Amino acid sequence: MTTTNKKKAILINAQQGIISQVEVGEYTDIYKHCGYETFTCVGLGNGETLYVDDEGLLNGTQHGFTIEGYQDPLMGNGLILGSTASGDSKDTAFTAEAIKAKVRCLRPSPFGFIAIKPTIG
Repeated sequence: MTTTNKKKAILINAQQGIISQVEVGEYTDIYKHCGYETFTCVGLGNGETLYVDDEGLLNGTQHGFTIEGYQDPLMGNGLILGSTASGDSKDTAFTAEAIKAKVRCLRPSPFGFIAIKPTIG
């Protein structure tokens, strides 16, 4: 990821149930926006990458989300950036509204988790 330009990203704040557009410059901005210390990448196709908590399923995180096109739940918050063919980050092509339609936030319940629709923030 280059460090000179800010890139448009979409933040999935599963804890608050809010989808918003944010800017990312350094890779450390991913940590700041999402609230975790290590991340892993999930390819969403068409040059889009979802960054998620690498330890979200292990560390007892009580909030998460599902996203259309990926079968497993993801615990913690997520951030979407575009990716170039050479692996550099670029602006995401997604809008917050488009991601809102694809995401359900997960909340703990006595029977596991319930899925709720996020809002735009």
